[in-house]
Amino acid sequence: MTSDQKAVKPLTLLKEKDFARLLIGQFLSALGDKIHYVALGVLIYRLTGSALEVGKMTLATFLPYLLFGLIAGAYVDRWNKKRTMITADILRAVFVSLIPFLIGYSLNLVYFLTFLSTTANLFFSPAKMAVIPAIFTKEKILTATSLAETAENITEILGYALAGVLIMFIPIQTVFYLDSLTFLLSATLIFSMKFNFETQDKAERKFEIEGKPHIFQDILQGLVYIRKTKILAHTLLTYCLALLVFSGFNPLIFVYALDTLKTSTAGLGVLEASAAMGITLGSIAISFWGHRMNKQKLVLWGYFISGLTIMILGMFPIYIIALMGFFVAGVSNAMFLIPIVSIFQEETAAPMRGRVFSARFASTRVAFMGSVVMLTYGATQIGVEKVYLLSGSALLLGTILLFGLTTLEAKTAAKISKTI
Repeated sequence: MTSDQKAVKPLTLLKEKDFARLLIGQFLSALGDKIHYVALGVLIYRLTGSALEVGKMTLATFLPYLLFGLIAGAYVDRWNKKRTMITADILRAVFVSLIPFLIGYSLNLVYFLTFLSTTANLFFSPAKMAVIPAIFTKEKILTATSLAETAENITEILGYALAGVLIMFIPIQTVFYLDSLTFLLSATLIFSMKFNFETQDKAERKFEIEGKPHIFQDILQGLVYIRKTKILAHTLLTYCLALLVFSGFNPLIFVYALDTLKTSTAGLGVLEASAAMGITLGSIAISFWGHRMNKQKLVLWGYFISGLTIMILGMFPIYIIALMGFFVAGVSNAMFLIPIVSIFQEETAAPMRGRVFSARFASTRVAFMGSVVMLTYGATQIGVEKVYLLSGSALLLGTILLFGLTTLEAKTAAKISKTI
């Protein structure tokens, strides 16, 4: 089944100067973030030798989504989105630059700075996601989203590989200063953007909120909007269930690489870069051919391949297999992530985007945190490779069940249409 979208040449979208500026700014800050992420994970594991402490770092990154995710989106809908993104970038630059000063005193302080940085990102992300559907028409959204994902994922190829090398030759603390600088560059580029993000089509003004209701009423409206929009509700529910099963796989990469595979930080960087190469090529492929595919089926195939790959990584903890497996996992990640983001961008009215996008962020982060707790605890009890095996198997079986339910639903719909 093909989509009703028309073919769009990806590179022509870069003629939109504001979109190009956003991509460049996010490319720079994402590059610094990837180097920062590897450096912090390696540093914590070196200091503690504990998978649980690495899990704490990840939880500190995602806990703000549980606490403030829904609230952030409601405020983003009320605020000027350009100013919101600039302020968030400046705050993140400050928080990240403080890590080298505090890391020698307490890991808990580092976790707190990570918490604050993620909180600032909570306000940045919904505002950023509103840019693409505000600038482009509906048929260009999937392609524009794929381009944005491609730009960010290229930074993973460069960032993760570069991180492994940099850590060997420069003080880890320097990495955080580099990341701070990238946020300031991103803020400068966003400041130069000319687009009026607050402009809305007249047809969409019926969704405007009259007066200024309580912020929790805004939050409720976002949740109700998702519940009443069938495709959004179904997509979010299945995504959260999938994340709960397997997404804790990510923070365990440090333990899997350094402990199970017995590789160096450079080897860890290459593994991360391999996954980034996979998601980048997957994103590029979707930007060219994604309009020909049914988004919901593409999501399910992404889950299926991810489950199979993670299961194989648990069964055969060998570096060369891991290298190929991480690449395939990256491709499958693009297969489900980009269509999911596109579905939410296409099916959400402009005045509701902050609340709906934040509701998605908050829900998925709760699922992710649950997965991190389960999988990191499991890794301390039975080993990371067995956790990978069980996680991948559960995702694989769950996806097969979803395929069956989707097929049954399609057949039922076909019978009903014939009787009518």
